[in-house]
Amino acid sequence: MQWTVERDAVKANVPLIPSDMSEGSRAVSNASSGLSKLLENPLIPIGMGATVGCLIGMLVATLRRSTKDAQLFMRGRVIAQGLTVGAIVGGAALFGIGAPANSMKRQTPPAHLMPGSTPKISQ
Repeated sequence: MQWTVERDAVKANVPLIPSDMSEGSRAVSNASSGLSKLLENPLIPIGMGATVGCLIGMLVATLRRSTKDAQLFMRGRVIAQGLTVGAIVGGAALFGIGAPANSMKRQTPPAHLMPGSTPKISQ
């Protein structure tokens, strides 16, 4: 809890850069960012829904004392959960682990920092 308060205090002291001012990046709501994440990899919410459905089915089957059905729902939950984890790992591998596309560009250092260059001394 204390860390989030400190983080928010630090973020409040960081000035906005021009691209942030024109786009309003701090005004992005959690709902819009969650929706964008949902659209990036729709298999994850589908797998989560299947897992929850199997859990509810297992609960109902257990309350009805149907051990055979409960066992089938347990197996279904394991499969759905495994496929969901596979979708998470596959999406991370396919789309990268959150690295922005422009951060992959290699920038050349200034000439005076290039290897083999000698600094010029003026006399």
